[in-house]
Amino acid sequence: MSLEARAMRFGKFVWGRNPETLQVEYQRNVKRLTLPQAGEALQDLGCQKRAVTGKGSFLGKDAAAEFERLAAVFREGKSQILCIPGAAPFRAVFASLQMLGEARPNAVRYSFLFLEDEEPAEDDGILRDEYAVCGKGDTLWHVANRYATTVDVLRQCNPQIQWPNRLAEGTKVKLP
Repeated sequence: MSLEARAMRFGKFVWGRNPETLQVEYQRNVKRLTLPQAGEALQDLGCQKRAVTGKGSFLGKDAAAEFERLAAVFREGKSQILCIPGAAPFRAVFASLQMLGEARPNAVRYSFLFLEDEEPAEDDGILRDEYAVCGKGDTLWHVANRYATTVDVLRQCNPQIQWPNRLAEGTKVKLP
């Protein structure tokens, strides 16, 4: 699966527009020990799991509804697959969601925190789908964003698709 720029996704929630800021934090747990009459020593206790933070906006007439859909995913409290641009998918827990300021009629600003989970990503059925079934108005670009891949990869898997900008409703697209 390509690690190029792609739509951010958590479980089945796909951001229509990626957050404006995204930070992935890796941290090593190092303790400083004072040794009597010998100075100091550092003890490496290993790496902590990744923390992913960011800020974004939902824009347009459905901004408040889109934020509420994301809040519903947060309230589920389940560990799910997180796909972020530039990284392989991994299992995470949605640890924090905040609305920033007041919601406006056509804009809702938010921030979030995801924490990497212990379970391997392969356990999630989302990553094992063999085919995507197209809905009305879908294009290969929509399918690529939904399944965190690229149009070029999907075209390689689906040489029978002649018109990537026009997929009939019900068309099966083989996934990588």
